[in-house]
Amino acid sequence: MAASVYGASVYKNVQKTADKMYQPLDRENKSVKLEEHEPVSFLLLGIANDSKRQTDYRANTIMVVTVNDQLKQTTLTSIPRDSYVEIVGKDGVYDKINHAHSYGGEKMIIDTVEKYLDIPINHYFSINMDGLSSLGDAVGGVTVNNDFAFDAEGIHYPQGVQHLNGWETLQYARMRYEDPEGDYGRQKRQREVTEQLVKELMSIKSVFRYQELLNVIGENGQTDMTLDQMILLMTNYQKALENIESRQVQGEDFTGDGYTGEEGISYQSIPEEERLKTITELKRQLNITNEE
Repeated sequence: MAASVYGASVYKNVQKTADKMYQPLDRENKSVKLEEHEPVSFLLLGIANDSKRQTDYRANTIMVVTVNDQLKQTTLTSIPRDSYVEIVGKDGVYDKINHAHSYGGEKMIIDTVEKYLDIPINHYFSINMDGLSSLGDAVGGVTVNNDFAFDAEGIHYPQGVQHLNGWETLQYARMRYEDPEGDYGRQKRQREVTEQLVKELMSIKSVFRYQELLNVIGENGQTDMTLDQMILLMTNYQKALENIESRQVQGEDFTGDGYTGEEGISYQSIPEEERLKTITELKRQLNITNEE
């Protein structure tokens, strides 16, 4: 009896913490049956906002995450934030894809990604920069394999394997000006950090540690997943979440001329062949046929 009361008390505390993060969206319910191990998709958003930049709500990180328990595979697909696409809900306006988040929050950017990639987005997670830093500390730091030496925010990152604390992890994921690949290099590091964070989260077995982690994220992030759904994801898709692959939607630089894009503004044009290739792969991961 004491054990069950203790367990119920712990669950209640974790539930209270998860409620801080829970932000459902006013959109058609596209949730899947996690208890039946159906493939599931997420939009993962890294928000520029933090305690110093309290009004910057752009999504600087945009990833489609697909988890397929049958394939025992999770895939992180980065979408360039400057991709020139139609913004759903803005009457045919084309703009940078991350502006959809500025215009209409998570709902508008999800609707935009769904139309652009012709797939359903079942859930979303968003986290700001303070949250990423705190989460990195809460899991005990992140180990990365840096491709080249660089400096960012007074921190020196040597080439090779290194263990980073939360603040160091954030700056590692944010740097782009010293990267010869620019924003694509940054997106690569963002996927690397996300993969390592997921692996650290999957290694945690204590419910108390999850309450601590949810406390950290609850102040700095949000999701439309309930606690029960998060528990199902972590338990039913464990093998898939331990096997992570990365993909990049590759675009080409162009400058707006006032007809295609705002004059003088830099964008990324995604070739149609690249978009269709990405759609084909995402549909394979979600077990979606072209007839559906």
